[in-house]
Formats: sequence, C-alpha cells, structure tokens
Amino acid sequence: MNCKPVVVATILAVATGVASVPCPAQVYPDRPIRLVVPYPPGGIDPYARVMMPKMVEMLGQQIILENRPGANGLIGTEIVARSPADGYTLLFATTSTLVGGYLMLKSVTWNPQKDLTPIISLFESMRTITVPAVLPIRSIRELIDYCKQNPGKLSFGSSGIGSAFHLDGEILKEVAGIDIVHVPYKGSAPLATDVAAGRIEIGVMSYNNVKPHIAAGKLRLIAIMEKNRSNTVPGIPTVAETLPGIVRSPGWTGILGPAGLPRPIVNRLFAAAKAAMDSQEVRTYHETNATEIAVLNPDEMAESLRNGLAQVSGLMKRINLKPE
Repeated sequence: MNCKPVVVATILAVATGVASVPCPAQVYPDRPIRLVVPYPPGGIDPYARVMMPKMVEMLGQQIILENRPGANGLIGTEIVARSPADGYTLLFATTSTLVGGYLMLKSVTWNPQKDLTPIISLFESMRTITVPAVLPIRSIRELIDYCKQNPGKLSFGSSGIGSAFHLDGEILKEVAGIDIVHVPYKGSAPLATDVAAGRIEIGVMSYNNVKPHIAAGKLRLIAIMEKNRSNTVPGIPTVAETLPGIVRSPGWTGILGPAGLPRPIVNRLFAAAKAAMDSQEVRTYHETNATEIAVLNPDEMAESLRNGLAQVSGLMKRINLKPE
C-alpha cells in the first residue's frame, strides 16, 4: 500500500472537504493488541509471553494475551479469522491446528489460506519417540521389530487428532510398515504421564514434555523426528537414520492475522516479532526448552503452509485417513 505525500494529501483534503487518511503503518498501533492463543494455558503461551515485552517495546502498545482453547485450536482460530483485518486481533498458533486440524476435523469453519494472513513463523519443537522404560526397546529398529511381532496390539499416543505428533506417528506407521493404533489425548502432559506409567506403549511428543520423565528414569527416548541429531540429547539418533527418506509433518508455531491484513501492518508486526526472537532473553529461553528458532517471513510462511497442506493431504489419501 503506497502512502501519498503529506502535501498532496493536504491539497486533496482541502479540495474535497474530506480529511486525509494516513498510511496504516504510520498510525498502527494506536491501542492495545489482542493475541489469541487457541490452546489451554501452559502449552505454547509461555513462548508468546517471553517475547511479548520486546514486541511491546517495538510497537509502543500493550499486547494482551487471551487463551481461547477448544477443539484442537479451531475455536480460537475462528475468532481471529472472523475479526476485522486491522491488526488488533492476532493468532498465535501451530500447524497442528492450521494444517492437521484443518484437514482432519470436520468441524472446521475457516480455511487457513483464505481466512488468515501469515505474519511470521517463529520456532519448531524437537519431536521425540519415547517408550516406557520398562519395555525392552532401545532403538527404532527394535521398536519396529516389536510392533511387527505384535501387530495391532500396540498403541501410540499424540496430543490430539491432526496434531503434528499424530501425523508423525502416522508417517512412522506408513514408512516402517507397522500396525499400531492411534490414541488421541487432550494434550501432551497427560500422554507423557501415561507412557511413563506404561499405560500406552509409544509416545510422540515434544522434548520439553518428556524431559522430566526421562530424568526420572520412567521414559526412554529412542529417537528424535528431526533432520539432524541434536546437541540437547547427544547420542540420540534421528528416525531417518533407521528409515532413510522419512520426512516429518510440518510443525512450526507462528503469528497470523485475519485475511486482508494490510501489508504495512504485516511488515510492522513481522519486524517487531523478529526483533523479539533475536533478543538474547528469547534465544536463551528456546535453548533451555530445546526448541529451534526458525523465522520465516510472511511469504515464506505462506509457502510452508501450502507445502504442509499438500504433504498431509497426500498422506491422508495414501493411508485412507478420513476427517473425524
């Protein structure tokens, strides 16, 4: 959006009797911004809270975080999708909602590509494959062999239908050729507890959810669903080392606005969020929680969203996975 020079705007205002309209980027924001997190407190909202002070400093207005959980993030996302495109209602969400939830849940009333404006992708969580410490399984190869010896008898848990972790489990099933049953949980915290207690055999979760159970000797981390090994868990292999070519599902967390958000506002929000992610405090927080800062600009984020939707749609067709 191009802004007219002040002199021209003044002449037009005098000639027409209509007050000139300033460029959105020049006046935005002039009041507090609402940041909707469509999940319960304690999940990803701490990652938003740690970056908010720096964004407030950059934008000159308060940011009010609002948890609006329900239906794997669909309810809070709809609130933002139906809000005015003025930059005062934003979404802090993951691909579990924007890709998996959109494709796998029948109750979706919005389209992530048509009803939302990508602003910035922020980070990705390290994803893990864990088993109860009491099971005689210490590697992905041993897990595959154990599953093939017990077809249809083992279960893997995820944080919910359509979550990145659910999709990773389905990808593992497809590539490894194993028959295991998906059990959706209402979040990773109860799942981690059940895997640690041996009530379910396989957990697909982020590292920060399983770390305390591993430290307590209740969970065994056998692999990470990443491209490369991580210094956070030295000695733990990637799933791809056993199953070459396996590609995990999309899994970033980012900020979006309603469709039609003016580009000057998008650019201002992107700059503020990127400055926050570049700050030492935020970087330290991510290092502590084994999450990888992975900033994408609005165009890159839109492309990643398109690619993720195509990948998961293809997976669903291949394995006949129907929306629920």
